[in-house]
Amino acid sequence: MDQTIETLSQFLEPGDLIVDGGNEWYPNSIRRAEQLALKGILFMGMGISGGEEGARSGPSLMPGSTPEAYALMEPILSKCAAQVVDTSMTTPCTGYIGPVGSGNYVKMVHNGIEYADMQLIAEVYDCLRTIVGLNNADMARQFHKWNEGELSSYLIEITSKILAKPDDLTNKGYVVDYVSLFCFA
Repeated sequence: MDQTIETLSQFLEPGDLIVDGGNEWYPNSIRRAEQLALKGILFMGMGISGGEEGARSGPSLMPGSTPEAYALMEPILSKCAAQVVDTSMTTPCTGYIGPVGSGNYVKMVHNGIEYADMQLIAEVYDCLRTIVGLNNADMARQFHKWNEGELSSYLIEITSKILAKPDDLTNKGYVVDYVSLFCFA
């Protein structure tokens, strides 16, 4: 990224803006913004979240920049972001997070929470399988039930779907069993 910015900045003028949407480590965004500011070039570091669904219907965008840079990008970000539709209005999943580095920091915290959730789901799966003795179909039903209550979330939902997915190629078991064998063999 540093090499790309160095090359690109040779063709930019004061007041131009570089947006880094690569979920960069926030100190790197701060450093790059400081270096570019010496040339009068604006910089925005932006956390982006959404995965497969975000690619289809828009991501959540977490921009960190100067207010001036945000003002330049706000109309574009608001149109590109996922839209939350409420009965009375539609709101884009973006907004000014704060100074350079803050958007990347928010994304880092988001990832930490998400990875902790995934680890917890994996440990629950292991306990249900090895201690309780549930099979994939029973675990899929249990995760589906949890997803109908206060544990409702995308990760719980897809876990129930993954556990219920039969192996269509051999008709011998479930896909998750082959993934586990492949990963740990």
